[in-house]
Amino acid sequence: MRKEDMPKGIITNMIKAYIRINDLNDIKTLHEAALSCKYDLVVQSGTKILNPKSLMGIFCLGTKKTVSLVAKYDDKRDFLEKFGDLIST
Repeated sequence: MRKEDMPKGIITNMIKAYIRINDLNDIKTLHEAALSCKYDLVVQSGTKILNPKSLMGIFCLGTKKTVSLVAKYDDKRDFLEKFGDLIST
């Protein structure tokens, strides 16, 4: 199916990565990188879904965790430049 044939409201351009938050420096890195993005981002940890542009939200996650980061965006190079240091391998 071509992109233009997709029903409206279906998100086709998304990037999902698992990132590791070890300490407060990682929280700061995630927050600053998220603020530099013009596209929508969400962080999911269990049943929590948070906006990484919200510092209070990120602090609610805590540390020593791997969480998923989802971007409604399709430029993988830009995404990796901003979040590559946090991506869990």
